[in-house]
Amino acid sequence: MNRIGRTLATFMTLLLVGNVTAEETATLKATFRFLGQPPAVQPIKPHLDRQFCGSVPIPDERLIVHGDNHGLKNVVLYVYTGRRGTVLPNPKRRSETKLLQIKHCRFKPHILLAQKGDTLRVEDHDPVGHNANFQFFNNAPLGITRPVGAPWQRSLDESEPAPIPVRCNIHPWMNAYLLVLDHRLAGISDGDGKLEITGLPVGQKIVFRAFHESAKLSEVVVNGMAETWDGSRFERVLEAGVNDLGLIEIPASAFTIDRRLDSKAGEK
Repeated sequence: MNRIGRTLATFMTLLLVGNVTAEETATLKATFRFLGQPPAVQPIKPHLDRQFCGSVPIPDERLIVHGDNHGLKNVVLYVYTGRRGTVLPNPKRRSETKLLQIKHCRFKPHILLAQKGDTLRVEDHDPVGHNANFQFFNNAPLGITRPVGAPWQRSLDESEPAPIPVRCNIHPWMNAYLLVLDHRLAGISDGDGKLEITGLPVGQKIVFRAFHESAKLSEVVVNGMAETWDGSRFERVLEAGVNDLGLIEIPASAFTIDRRLDSKAGEK
């Protein structure tokens, strides 16, 4: 290879390395656990459309704790971009269709993540009538009552400040949550309490916000050390590659779930 060729090759190598460095991102991992003795899990006992809704067990998804390792399911962790939050570059807009299904008198999934500009599609697979009431803050109010089995969809034109509740006005035990963000930097903990968020920016302060429908996530224990998350928020600066927050324990005292409401509903 002549001198010009070697110089050109070196230049291309430096250019490629520079591009890789510029595009470095971080992955955040965390494990959430219930700290204390988990409450006994009782399935929902439907008091309406019992013949169909009672044919398949309906779990109470407001609080799901792994029996062996106390892993806490359905903790949502996301980059907070609201007031005094993280400033992100203009997000890449790639519209996706987010599916919320109604099956066996439940919403599936229990928590649905979406980005501004996505399409929300609701599919009802049950032979009994349902309603899907989305309690939006920024998007236009939405309450869907459709013929049995009829799908429905609409565009999510605005982001939401927090996960918004989804309810069925006919069957009051049916509930879910929809979080619409300006980005896709979010994760939901699985049955072992583990979650992962990829594509995070490197070397800058990131404000994260945590959510669980039955708990106030403010006083937590991170790797054995007590922390206070003001407004359920905390800050981290991440390095390229995998960043593991470790074990985050939520004390039993943080949970406010009134199971008497279910028993009263079942008596109606």
